[in-house]
Amino acid sequence: MIYDLTTEITPNLVTFPGDPQYSVEEVSSLTEGKKFNLYHMHLGNHTGTHVDFPAHTIKEGKTSSDFPIEYLTGPGLIIKVPSEEKSITKEFISKQPIMRNDIVFFKTANSKKSKQEAFTDQYVYIEPAAAAELFQRNVKAVGIDYISVDRYDDEDLTVHNTLLSREVLIVEGLDLSEIPEGRYEIFIMPLKIPNMDGLPARIWARTCSM
Repeated sequence: MIYDLTTEITPNLVTFPGDPQYSVEEVSSLTEGKKFNLYHMHLGNHTGTHVDFPAHTIKEGKTSSDFPIEYLTGPGLIIKVPSEEKSITKEFISKQPIMRNDIVFFKTANSKKSKQEAFTDQYVYIEPAAAAELFQRNVKAVGIDYISVDRYDDEDLTVHNTLLSREVLIVEGLDLSEIPEGRYEIFIMPLKIPNMDGLPARIWARTCSM
């Protein structure tokens, strides 16, 4: 079975405060007698479901050009975090069946929040010690079901820096509302734009045959 883990991009899509809001402008319209439809889309490169590459917070860090598509696919784990938990802790991570080179996505209480409503700073985030533990477990990507892995008021972006400085990619804005926890084959498909610090992506998971 295949699950689409991508949030729809709409004008109402939640964005981090200060980030560009998605909008679309009609350039050419069949209804106005033109030969084709064409639209101009305005959005930030961290809009919706997206991938953070090291260059996002690391000076001279690697960009989208440095990660082939093979790196962005592979075995992974959807981990359900109890709905009462306000953050993801090191202790919680230590109990999970994470394997080397896994892509790890956390399904939290964030999955019950609409991604088409105003931003809230009351979201489940990853604690810095948990991020360090994930690196120690040799994962290659970490994802969460809201638009930041860091606590809202962490201006130092500690979790971003902990993971990206070690070339562990970050996926934010996931829609995990329909996928059960478990092991999957995961596919992260960012737009093919070179030298970017982050890119919107279509992300899906397929049930493992193993």
